[in-house]
Amino acid sequence: MYKLFIAASLVAVLFSCNAQSSQKNKSNTTAKKSTDMVEGKDYVILKRFRIEDKYGFNQPLEVSSFVLPASWQVNSSVKWDATKKCFPEMIQASVNATSPDGAYELMLLPVTQFDWSTDAVQLDAMKRGFYPHACYIAQPTDAVGYIKNGLAPYVNAQVKSANVIQELQQQMDAGAQQMTMQARQAGNNAYSHRGSAAEGVLQFEDGKEGLAFCTIMQTIVTMPGTQGGMASNIQCYAGMRIVLKYKAGNNEMARKIMSTFFSSTRLNPQWFGGVQAFYAAVTSNAQNQLWKQIQITQQAQQEIGNNIIRNWEAKNNTTGNNNIAGDNNQQFGQYLRGVENYKDDNGNTIELTSGYTNAWSKGDGSYLLSNNPAFDPNVTFNENWARLTK
Repeated sequence: MYKLFIAASLVAVLFSCNAQSSQKNKSNTTAKKSTDMVEGKDYVILKRFRIEDKYGFNQPLEVSSFVLPASWQVNSSVKWDATKKCFPEMIQASVNATSPDGAYELMLLPVTQFDWSTDAVQLDAMKRGFYPHACYIAQPTDAVGYIKNGLAPYVNAQVKSANVIQELQQQMDAGAQQMTMQARQAGNNAYSHRGSAAEGVLQFEDGKEGLAFCTIMQTIVTMPGTQGGMASNIQCYAGMRIVLKYKAGNNEMARKIMSTFFSSTRLNPQWFGGVQAFYAAVTSNAQNQLWKQIQITQQAQQEIGNNIIRNWEAKNNTTGNNNIAGDNNQQFGQYLRGVENYKDDNGNTIELTSGYTNAWSKGDGSYLLSNNPAFDPNVTFNENWARLTK
C-alpha cells in the first residue's frame, strides 16, 4: 500500500543490534547458511512490545501493544492515582524506546489536559483550586500551538516547523462531532468540541532532530458569564504527545519508524473497558468503589498468556465505534505512508515497514523482513516462521 524507498545504509543504522544467537542446526550445510546471513543486511526483525498495567486491576493486565525493531530497549509505565483532581492525571501511561546505537529515541508522553475560562471570575476560581476536577491552567490552543509552546519546550527542543495535518483534520472533525452529538443526546446542549492534529519538526541542542505528533480535543462549555453576556470554559485534552528523536539526516527512516509504530498499535478492549468503568464511577460520585476490584473476564485472562497472539492484537479496531484514539493511530500510520499491507494465514491484515519483498511472522508476535530471495528464517534459525503475503 505504501511505497517509500529504504536506503541500505539507513536500514543498517535502524536495525543494527547485537546479533541474536541462532539455534544449532543438525547439519553443517544448514549451519553455514545461518552464519552467512547477516542481520541488518539480509534480514531485519521486528517485535511486538506490550505495555502492562500492574496496579489498576486485581492482577496485571496488558494495556496495548506495538511493533518496533526487536533490538530496541523499550521501557513503559502505567500509574494510577485516584486522588488527582485532573481526570487525565488519574491514569498515566508512558513509553520510552531507544535503538542500541542511540540513533533513535521514541518518547510517548502521558496524556494531559489544560483548562481556561473566558470569564474572569471563573478563571480566578480555577487558579485558586475551587473547581473539584480541574487541570493546570493555560490558554487554549490547537495542536500546532501546543507543539510550539508545550511539547517542544517539555523535551528541551526548538521548533523548526509545525503544521496542521490536513489529511487527518476530517478524522478529528468527525470525532469532535461525535462527542458533541453524544453530549446533546445526554441533554448537555452547552457542550461543543473542536479537534486538531499536527506534526512538528524539532531541533535539539546536541544536533539531533525530531518528529513531534500531537492531537488536541477542545471541550467548550458555553454558559452565562458572571458579569453578563456569555462565557466559555475550555478544556484542552492532549490525547497524543509523541516525539521521535534521531540523528540528523535520518528523517525518512524516522517517518517509517513512526508509521510502523502507529499502524501496529493495538489497545486491549478489556483494559479500556475497565478504565471506562473507573471513570464512570468517579463521575457518578462513587469514589469509594475499589477500582482494583473491577473484574476481568475469563476470556481476557486467557488472552494475556505469554505464548499466544492475542485476538485483540489481530484486529485493526479493538474497542468498537467509539475508539477515536485507535482510529487516530490508524490515520497517522496511513498519513506517514511508511508501511505496506501483508496478510497472514487467517486473513488478518498486518502493516509492516515498507520496502521489503518478503515477510514472515512467528507465533509470539515477531516479524521478519528481507529482500534476499535466498533467505529462509525456518532454515536459518530452525524455528517456525509463517510467510506473509502482500
